[in-house]
Amino acid sequence: MRTIFSLTYPQILRWASRAVLVVLLACMPWATLSPSASSPSGWAVFLHLAAMAVIAFLACTAFTTLRARAGAVVFVFAFSALMEWLQHFSPVRQGTWEDVGVNALGCLAGVLIFALLKFRVRPRVAVVMKNLF
Repeated sequence: MRTIFSLTYPQILRWASRAVLVVLLACMPWATLSPSASSPSGWAVFLHLAAMAVIAFLACTAFTTLRARAGAVVFVFAFSALMEWLQHFSPVRQGTWEDVGVNALGCLAGVLIFALLKFRVRPRVAVVMKNLF
């Protein structure tokens, strides 16, 4: 049986990313469909972009294979598009194609940030760690 103490740092990071991802996806219907949630403002485009970038980044961090990462990001985008569609049935909210497009750009931004950190930062950190010890 594995304990928390037998997990490596990347494994802990993956499990933590999965947990945060599940919580954020569970909160998304409330944030997008609830009448008590704040109404969209002038910052809506930036908020959509930033939120989807964070969620897509977590989706990439939560899995190890390219296929799983791609599937997770596609799921996140499809879920956000579903939330936009469901807003048409809410009397106080409205979903738009612009929001769906911004969500897609946010997903792309999250994947790009993940790729930059994974492929650019890792070698530099390895060199720094090697020089420290």
